[in-house]
Amino acid sequence: MAQQQELERIKSIIWRRKGWVLWPFISLSALAGVISLVLPNVYKSTATVLIENQQIPSSLVPSTVTTYAQERIQSIAQEVTSRSKVLKLVEKYGLLPDKAKKLTTEELVDQIRGRISLKTINAEINKENANVPVLLTIAFSLSYEDENPKTAQAVANEVVSFYLEKNLESREKTARGTTEFLTEQLKLEKAHMDELQTKLAAFQKENLEALPEYTTLNMQKLERLNQRITDVDMQIRSIEGQRSVLKGSQAMLDPYASSSNSKVMTPSERLQQVQLERDTALSKYSAGHPSVVAKDQEIELLKAENKGGLGYDQTMDKLRDAEARLANLKSTYTEKHPEVQSTEREIGRLKAQLDELQKESHAGVKTPAPAPATNPSYITLQAELEKLSVSISSLQAEKNQMEKETQDLLNKLHAMPQVAKQSSEMETEYQTTKNNINTIQQKLLAAKVSQGMEEEKKGESFQVVEPAFLPEKPAKPNRMAIMLLGTFLSLGLSIGAAAAREFTDKKIHDPETLLKISRFPIISTIPEIITEEEVAEMRKRKRIIGVVGIFCVIGCVLAFHFFVMDLDIFNARMSRFVERKIP
Repeated sequence: MAQQQELERIKSIIWRRKGWVLWPFISLSALAGVISLVLPNVYKSTATVLIENQQIPSSLVPSTVTTYAQERIQSIAQEVTSRSKVLKLVEKYGLLPDKAKKLTTEELVDQIRGRISLKTINAEINKENANVPVLLTIAFSLSYEDENPKTAQAVANEVVSFYLEKNLESREKTARGTTEFLTEQLKLEKAHMDELQTKLAAFQKENLEALPEYTTLNMQKLERLNQRITDVDMQIRSIEGQRSVLKGSQAMLDPYASSSNSKVMTPSERLQQVQLERDTALSKYSAGHPSVVAKDQEIELLKAENKGGLGYDQTMDKLRDAEARLANLKSTYTEKHPEVQSTEREIGRLKAQLDELQKESHAGVKTPAPAPATNPSYITLQAELEKLSVSISSLQAEKNQMEKETQDLLNKLHAMPQVAKQSSEMETEYQTTKNNINTIQQKLLAAKVSQGMEEEKKGESFQVVEPAFLPEKPAKPNRMAIMLLGTFLSLGLSIGAAAAREFTDKKIHDPETLLKISRFPIISTIPEIITEEEVAEMRKRKRIIGVVGIFCVIGCVLAFHFFVMDLDIFNARMSRFVERKIP
């Protein structure tokens, strides 16, 4: 009973507010229909591109292009939607002619970008080096929307061609860049290897005998040199002994005596003897005779020596005694013996004293050169001593040279570990560089084969499996959806308007409301009195509303027939739909 009363109440409200329900519904529905009719048709042309794998197995010819197709697609998409490319499309195909003059360049570019759409088709692929399937792009579709179907088709084909061209260009550029890079790296490595080879050859040449492989040879050479030095030392000591004996014998002879048995005389005794010899020669020859002149020179020399006095003679005697003693010592001991060294120091001191005595006695006087010895035995011994001195000098020079060679060999032996280390490091670096060159050569060969594969279009490529078609029906706007949406919105808005008007109305329209407000019993109700003029006016209004409604329905049907779908096609579709739903 209560529900029945509520329904009656709702019906009365709807009937009472029928104007608030009908007019917003009709007007908004009509507006939605007008909008759906006014919006221009937008056609969409789509092309499908398949991503084909390289024709040659990757196990035979690995590709140098390691980027995924998805990456290249996105990269090309950025180029397609770039400002310069979009403006070229606008200029070439005259896109948006009505809006081109009204919109700014940025707004025009943004609208064209919005009309280009890209959709990728992915699939899970089982790769050899992956344990789980990998989601890869196997195809993609490109679309363009325009008010002109031919323009939409042309622009879509243009964009697809750009994708194909850029993909080939990108792959060839990558393959060519890889080949050029490896070629340049190979040149650098070869130059580095040549430099290392030159350094290694120069280092080995400079340290030839210090290399580890010469260790045995150097040790043998060192042993021979040491043996030769020992032999030379023995020869020098033997000759030194002979020289010491000869010096001792020579010290016992007078250089100017006529017989080898004459004893050594002092300078004063030699002066007296020479004067007697001069007198004897002068009795036989004249004063200019060479024998007399020689005796005169010898007398002058002896006189000069005798001017030093007794100190000079004693010093000279001590010097001769010391030299004789030194000769005897050297025949027995080596040069490093303490007595030999002490005697050599004494001889040096005596020679220094003789030099001082001569300077004091011959101050301001030029000392004549000593006369040559005349004693045959003395001269013979002097010659032998000179021969021995020459032999000693030769042996000493040979010994010094061998000692220098020995020191050089020792230095080379000591430097061998460092030389071996440096040589090993240089050879290791050289071998590493050589291995790098071999690796780069292999990679370069593979890169050249891959480049040839890309240039011959044997690598991964984009193939158009479905070119952009000429659209026969517009993709936008969806007029049926617009009208249905407009109908639902207008219905909701009309109901809302009627409800709002009902709640804001303060009038009392039924006895129940009056009873509820006044709480007084209702005695009777007076019905609404309608005159004939009001009835005529109501009829006229209904006829007008009916005619307008009929024209609206006819207009909607015609608009649906011409702009959305042919009525015959709609009837056929509805028949099939009913048949499927109601068997």
